[in-house]
Formats: sequence, C-alpha cells, structure tokens
Amino acid sequence: MRDNFSSSSRYERTKKNKKQSLILNILIGVVFIGILAVGVSMLIGDDESATEQSNQENSASVSDPNGQSDDTSNDENTDKQATGDEDSKENEDKTNSESQEDEPSVKEEDSSDSSSEDQEGYKTYKDETAGPDGDWEPVGTVQEGAHQSSFEKGTTDWKEKEKALQYATGLSPDEIEYWWIGNGGSPTTSKGIVSTAAEKDNPYVVMLEWVEGEGWKPTSVTREPGAAN
Repeated sequence: MRDNFSSSSRYERTKKNKKQSLILNILIGVVFIGILAVGVSMLIGDDESATEQSNQENSASVSDPNGQSDDTSNDENTDKQATGDEDSKENEDKTNSESQEDEPSVKEEDSSDSSSEDQEGYKTYKDETAGPDGDWEPVGTVQEGAHQSSFEKGTTDWKEKEKALQYATGLSPDEIEYWWIGNGGSPTTSKGIVSTAAEKDNPYVVMLEWVEGEGWKPTSVTREPGAAN
C-alpha cells in the first residue's frame, strides 16, 4: 500500500512540474511575441518615415522643371532684381554726373562774358587775365577804319589806352591814377605810367601794342620807382 502512495505522489509531482513548465513556456512565448511585435513596429515606423521624406524630396524636385527648388528660384529672381536696380542707379548717377559736368561749363562761359567786357565792349580789371601777371589780350575797340594813335586826353583812342592800362595792372577805375601816357617808340605802340595815389613813388610802367580791329594790347608791365615823378 505504501508503494502505491509513493507512486501516486511522484505522478502528482511530475504532472505539476509539466504544468509549471507549460505555463512558463507560454509566458516566455508571450514575452517573445511582444518583443517581436515592438521590433516590427519600430522597423515599419522607420520605413514609413524614410518613405515620407523621399516623397517630399521627389515632390520638391518635380515642382521645379529645371531641377531647382522654389527658394533657389526666388533667390535668383531677387539677385536679378538687385542687379537691375544697381544698373538703373548707375545709369542715373552717370546721367546726373554728365549734367553736372555740362552745367559748370555754361556758368563759366556766362561768368566770363559778364566779367571780361564792360558795356562798351572793353576788357575790365575784373577779368581773370587782368593784372601784371595776366595773359593779356587786346582790350577791344570801337574805332573803325585806319587807326591813328592819339595822345589827346578825352579822345576815343586815349580812352582806349586808359582801358588797356587799367586792364594790364588790375587797378580799378576808382583807384587808378594816370601819370603819363605817350608814344612807345612807333605808331603802333604806346607807353603809360600808372599807379594808385599812395604808390606814386613806385608806379607801373606799361607797354601797349595796337592790334588791328581788336584794340590796344598790353605787352609788358614793370615796376619802376620814380618813373611818375
């Protein structure tokens, strides 16, 4: 009877162990399936992400027939517009510069015309060529026909000699003193001695030459102390 009890006990233990092993195996299988499911899910997610990114890139490429994105196209348009603006501004600056270069020329001519001659057509002391160091020109004349040098005060030729002396020294009509006007050694030359009243002891000695149709022209200006005494 004892042997039967022992046999029964071993059977029960064996059966219990098998049951535990089965449960353990089932649990292991469940865990393995769970791990496998997670892994598959991650792989599928990565594939979908890669596929979506690839589709976006392809869509961007297809949107520009030249193989360029909208951003690149916009950048090129912006660069072209900027270049066009620069060219337009450069042309405008060039036009303004040319206009400015032309304007002073006109003003200089007007200024020269107004200052180089008085109302009678004679050169004046305001002319830029006036003065002892000037690049002199004939002062102009209103005389016609054959010229006759005159040393009579008040005549037209005398007045034109005075104009030439004034022009040669740069002295104004209000300050110049004519100490002597005479022949310069020939019918076409003349000589004058002038200065301000304060500089009578150190006057200018001016040589003039007649230019036919253009009037008296200064040819030399020197300082000669005592020449007016």
